[in-house]
Amino acid sequence: LDRTFLDVRVLHSNSPSNAKKPLAGMYKTHENEKKSKYIHRVVQVEKGNFCPFVMSTTGGLAPEAACFVKRLSSKFSQKLSQSYPNVLGFVRRKLRFESLRTTLMGVRGYRKSKTIFQILT
Repeated sequence: LDRTFLDVRVLHSNSPSNAKKPLAGMYKTHENEKKSKYIHRVVQVEKGNFCPFVMSTTGGLAPEAACFVKRLSSKFSQKLSQSYPNVLGFVRRKLRFESLRTTLMGVRGYRKSKTIFQILT
């Protein structure tokens, strides 16, 4: 996690274009699209790691995103001296609520005064 670049994609698994595809296949397709688009630049030019962070509107995570969340939670649990399951649950909850907040902002518009959102409190 020294220098990791994320590119987030949220897919709607119940849309008509995805209706006949299995969820694992959808995740893999979107991950491969992101990798083919960005991995060369990140590795060669930026000298970092790349993780395509693909999640569905139902809250599921693609395999690489799930792996990233687990690794991030492991690092946080060591740094904060907290138990790994508690930190993992917190990170997953925070991700889901932030994606819900982003969706609601897209639908309803932004209604608060401009502030900086803190990912971890």
